[in-house]
Amino acid sequence: MPALNATERRRWVTPEPLNVAPALVGLPLATPWRRALAMLVDLAVVGLVAESGDLWLFAGLALVVVQLRHPRHGQQVRRRLGWLLAALLVWLAASQAWQLWHSPGRERAAAAIEADLKADLKAGSAAASAPVSASAAERRGADDDLVEAEARIAALEDQLEAARDARPKTVREQAEDLLDAVASRFGWGIVYFSLLPAWWGGQTLGKRALRLRVLQLTGQPVTVMTSLKRYGGYAAGLATGGLGFAQIFWDPNRQGLQDKAAHTVVVDLQAPARPQAALPAAGEPGASA
Repeated sequence: MPALNATERRRWVTPEPLNVAPALVGLPLATPWRRALAMLVDLAVVGLVAESGDLWLFAGLALVVVQLRHPRHGQQVRRRLGWLLAALLVWLAASQAWQLWHSPGRERAAAAIEADLKADLKAGSAAASAPVSASAAERRGADDDLVEAEARIAALEDQLEAARDARPKTVREQAEDLLDAVASRFGWGIVYFSLLPAWWGGQTLGKRALRLRVLQLTGQPVTVMTSLKRYGGYAAGLATGGLGFAQIFWDPNRQGLQDKAAHTVVVDLQAPARPQAALPAAGEPGASA
């Protein structure tokens, strides 16, 4: 049967490549603890980047769509895109962390400004109550100015009181804020966990820091679609109460539900590979497909 192109493969049922590439046999698998630590790093980055605003998020999601429609890039281009995206994510995360770190200082500065404003209001009130020694026309003009100043002072005092006694959010408003936060993090999760592994050779910032890598069992490079399947597996793992993640403790290839969905494994780049000669041959006891 002649080979089918991408358009033809979407018209008929075709066999799915489930075989394991020989080059992957014997590679060291990542331990659950190092995978968990790498995931914590990734979630921290996503949580910080999610506060950067919707414009960056829409741009990232647009890149995901473009990559799904035009997935083919040279290895060098993919690597450069991965470094560019990683640098952007680090910059966004660092800027948000800086703002969170300095938020107490901004609150203290706002309190100082409020104190200065109250002092100015007191000075204006004192000036308004001071006698004026001038002609009758000047006194009438001054009286008008003082009335206007007193009205402005009263308005500013009301604004200060309202700022100090801000109305607490209703349950509906709190729920809307929570949904916005979840949607933002979910969207950034799609961008982060689909583009970066596809452009960075199966690695995220967390996996690169822990020297781990996601590999397709077929030996093919990780694509955006592969990464999206793994991200869907994350959602399914959460839906199972974490059981889908916990199966990496007993699965022969340490595959979680996300790995099963995308036919991937996570390998340890630091641990030594097992000698091929020591592996059982196909059909022998202990052999695994």
